[in-house]
Parts: sequence; structure tokens; C-alpha cells
Amino acid sequence: MQNIAPTRSLRRRSRDLLIVAALAFLLGAALLVLGIALHIFKLVAPFNPGHGMYDLTRKSLLALGMAVALVSMALALRALTWKTDNKNARILGEILAAHLDDRYVLIRNISKRTTGYVDAALVSRHGVLALRISNRRGAYFNEGGDWLRLRRGRWRPLRWNPSREAFRNASKLRGHFKVCGIPDAPVFASVVFLRDEPELKLRLRQSALPVAHASQLVMALRDTYLAEERLAVREVEALVRALYE
Repeated sequence: MQNIAPTRSLRRRSRDLLIVAALAFLLGAALLVLGIALHIFKLVAPFNPGHGMYDLTRKSLLALGMAVALVSMALALRALTWKTDNKNARILGEILAAHLDDRYVLIRNISKRTTGYVDAALVSRHGVLALRISNRRGAYFNEGGDWLRLRRGRWRPLRWNPSREAFRNASKLRGHFKVCGIPDAPVFASVVFLRDEPELKLRLRQSALPVAHASQLVMALRDTYLAEERLAVREVEALVRALYE
């Protein structure tokens, strides 16, 4: 199985975002300097009828300059902390490689404007499988789309919903494929936990989508994603390009 991540394109986006942040910072600094200058060099006398507008303008320049500078810092922080890979997805790929051949492509750490962030997607002639991957420990119970976690001897609602996130990721991928001119791509969703028992215990009852330990994922997909081949090879290649490039 091919286990890949669009690291180069993500680094390029990070670099581009850093350039945008630098330009925004320069703009913010220029607005601040202009606002300060209008306070130092009083071009309109206080008794002038236009002084009110003049005062509002220089204060607005200071506020806008500060806001732009703060936004630029946030953009720079985002660019510097942009993840170029997903460790959990890479580990999952290594596990799946023991069961799937080179006809399958796992694309890790998908992050595009039209997809948002997706842990990983498995692409093959069976279609596209959007994966929500977790490396958490504990005991979990899933019924339909609802999740509970065992805490201090009691089952309590899970603060995050893996099924909902997996379905959301699948919806994002469908939207992205439509933008890429592939409107009918078959997209599925699954939740996978990297850890096996006893570190991670799963109780399932009529799950809304396949949920499994990573070591058992292929078996869990037999009746859904892996049930039939739905795409030609050229269609698979187009889907891989849409997610990787």
C-alpha cells in the first residue's frame, strides 16, 4: 500500500502564508506610523470644523493598524505551526500495509482550503474512505452516532463525537471533489483507533459507520467500503491527484 503525505505542497502553503503575514505586518506598521504621525503633527487646528473628522481618522488608523498587526502575528504563528504530516495516520498506514497492496493509496494529513483538515483518506477502486483516527486509551461505547466513555466506573457522554467528525470529513471531501470536477466520487467514512485491547476497549451496537481497532479495520470494512470495486484505475488516479497535489 502507498502511504503518502502532501508534505511539499503543505510546506509551500506554509511559506506563502508566512509571506502574507509579513506583508500584513508591514501594512499594519505603516497604518500605525501614519496614525502616530497625525497625532504628533497636528495638521488641523482644534477650532477647525473638520477637526472632529481629523481626530476620528487618526484614531481609526491606530486601531486598524494594531488590528492588522495582530492578525499578521496570528497568520505567522499559523504558518510556523502548520503540520506537514500526521503521525497517527502514518502509523495507521504502516498497519494497513500488511493487509493492502499497492492498489491502495493512503493520503495523510489532508489540509486544503476546500477540505479543511482531514486525518487521512484511503483511495482505491472501492472509492474514498475518510478516516477519523484516534490514539486515545480507555473504554468507549458507540451506539448509532452516539458515544460514551467509561470514567470512574460510569458511562459518560464523550465530549467529542468521532462519528460526527468522520461524516463531516467525508462531506468535506465530497465538496472538494465537486470543485475538482469529480462530482460522483463514492466517499465513505470510518473511525479507527490505533490501540488494541487492553489499552483501548470498544463496545459497538449498530454503529452509524464502521468503527474498529486499526488491526481489525480491513475486516470491519468488508461489507461496506471493500464490498465492491466502484471506480476505474484512471478515476482512482484523478482522486489521488485531487487530494495530493
